[in-house]
Amino acid sequence: MKKNYFLLTGCILLSLFLLGTTSCFGQNGVYQGKRIPGSIPKHLPRIVKRPDLVITRIYSKKHMGSLGVWADIKNVGGPIPEKEFKQADLRFYLSYLKGNNNPTTGPIARRGNNGYTLSYLDRTGKLMNPGGMISAEAPGTLTCHGTVQVKVEVDLPVSNGGRIKESNEHNNTKTAILHYP
Repeated sequence: MKKNYFLLTGCILLSLFLLGTTSCFGQNGVYQGKRIPGSIPKHLPRIVKRPDLVITRIYSKKHMGSLGVWADIKNVGGPIPEKEFKQADLRFYLSYLKGNNNPTTGPIARRGNNGYTLSYLDRTGKLMNPGGMISAEAPGTLTCHGTVQVKVEVDLPVSNGGRIKESNEHNNTKTAILHYP
C-alpha cells in the first residue's frame, strides 16, 4: 500500500511540474524563451561579431565621360564603431604590365594621394553596418592603353592591423588585371 501511495504521489508531483513548465515549450517541445527553474538564464551576454571589410570586385567603367578604376567594398562582419570608421581609408595602386605606358591623369599613378578616407567615400555610413556595401572610384581618371594591374587596400595596415579592429585583418587587399583598348 505504501508503494502505491508513493508512486501516486510521485506521479502527481511530476504532473504538476510538467504542467508548470509546458508554457515554456511550444509545439513539438521547442523552447519559447521562458525560464525553466534550474535552467540556463535566457539573458546571456550578447556576442558581437567584429567588422570585416573586403574588396569584392575591381573593375573599370566610364563615369562622367572618362574611364575610371572602381572597387566594390563590403562589410561581411559586424558593426564598425564610428571612431574607427573615420580613421580608416581606401587606397588604389596601379602598375603597367604590358602595352602602351601612357601615364594616368590622376594620383593613382603613385603621385600624391591615392585614396580616400572611408567616411568621405561613404557619407551615409553604409559600411558601418553588417552587410553594407559601397562602390568607390580611384582618384583621377585613367587614360592608358594596355594591361594594368590594380591593387586596392581598404583599412590600410598599420602596426598590429588596420585602424578598424576586424575579425580577419588578412583579407583587406585585392589585386586585379584590367585590359584597356
